[in-house]
Amino acid sequence: MNHSTIATALRLTASHFSESFGCKKVAKVPVACDLTSLLAARIVSIIRRKIIVHIGFMATAALTNSEPRIIPLSEADEAELAPLFEEQCREWLSLLRWDYSAPSRMIRDVLAESELLGFAASVEGQYAGLGFYVVEGGRVSIGDIYVSKHWRGSGIDGRIVEAMIEEIDRLTRIRRIESQCVQIGNDSAGEMFQSLGFHQCDRRFMMTHLKRAAEVDPSFSHIEIRSWEEDDFDEAARVIHSSYRGSLDARVNSQYAREEGCSETLSILTGHIWCGDFLPEVTRVAVSADTGQMVGVLIASRIAEGAGHISQISLRRAFQGLGIGRWMIESALVKFSRCGIDAVSLAVTAGNKGAVHLYESCGFQTIHTFPVFYRERRRRRAGG
Repeated sequence: MNHSTIATALRLTASHFSESFGCKKVAKVPVACDLTSLLAARIVSIIRRKIIVHIGFMATAALTNSEPRIIPLSEADEAELAPLFEEQCREWLSLLRWDYSAPSRMIRDVLAESELLGFAASVEGQYAGLGFYVVEGGRVSIGDIYVSKHWRGSGIDGRIVEAMIEEIDRLTRIRRIESQCVQIGNDSAGEMFQSLGFHQCDRRFMMTHLKRAAEVDPSFSHIEIRSWEEDDFDEAARVIHSSYRGSLDARVNSQYAREEGCSETLSILTGHIWCGDFLPEVTRVAVSADTGQMVGVLIASRIAEGAGHISQISLRRAFQGLGIGRWMIESALVKFSRCGIDAVSLAVTAGNKGAVHLYESCGFQTIHTFPVFYRERRRRRAGG
C-alpha cells in the first residue's frame, strides 16, 4: 500500500448524504459508535471541511504459493468486492445486532466512482480482506480492518496493518495514529500493531435483553431527568468533554481530549447514519433542579430492528459516583422497551472498571471484546 502521498479529495454522491449533511460525499467509516462514534466524528468533520481523505484498501487471499496481485483501488471492480462487504454486514447483524448495511452502501458508492486513492490485492481473483484509514491534519484514524471468516488465521489482517502503517509513516506531518474500529478475529493485526510500537486497550461490547419494567422512581430531589431537546447540543458537548478530561478514554481516543472533538462526536451520534437512528425521546438528559445546569447526558439510538444502542454516557465530575448514571440507564431502558426494542448494547473500555461494574449491575453482559490501538510519533530533537 505504499504509493503517492494523500492528494485526493473525495466527492460525495449519495443524494441522501447531501440532504443530511449539506455537503457532497465521502467514504464511510464503520463506527460502532463508540464504536466508535469517535471515528465517525472525524469522518464527518472531514466531509464538512472538505479535508483531503485517503482511504486505502487491501484485499488478499489466504497464504498460498501465489503472491497477491496489488492493483490501484480505482481499477478494482466494486462488484467483485461486494461479497466481502455483504459478509461483514451479516456478521455485524449476527454478532452485534447492528445493521451495518447503510454505511456499507456508502463506501461501495464511493468505490464505484473509482475515485479512492488506495489499493486492492487478489490471489487467483478472490478478495478476502480490507482495511482503510483517514487522514486529518496530523492524525490518522484506521477506519476498518475486516477479513472474511474463511481466511482468518492466515495473517492477512497483519499484512494489511503493516502495509497501512508503512504508508502512513511516510507522511512526516502525522503525529498520531489511532485504530478504534470494531475488530473481529484479527489476531495477527493486534500482533502487528504491538510490534510497531502501538499501545493497546481492550474494549467490551456489552448487551442486555429487556424485560417489561416500570418507570424508575428517582431518589434525587435535586436532579431531574428528561428527554433530549434541540438546544441541548452545546451544553451536552461540554458535559462530555468535562467527564473525559484526563481519563484513559481521552488518551486512547483524542476526540475526547478536545471540546471540539466532543462536539464532532456528538454531531455524529445525534444526526447521522453512522451510529443508527438517533432517538431523542429515549436519550436522557440530567439537569440540576436548583440551577438548571445540565449535569449528565445519555445518547440513545436504534441500530437494527428491535435493537438499541447507548453510544454515550457522561456526567460532570462533581456528579459522578452518586447513582445518577444508574438512574439515567434504567430510565433509558424503560424508554427503549416502550419503543419496541428488546436488546440494548453499549461499548466500554475494559480498563474503566467502575463503568464496567455499573453496566454489569444494570444487566449488561459482554458479548464481544476487541482491541483498540494508538501511537504517538516522537518528535525529533533539533539537530537529531
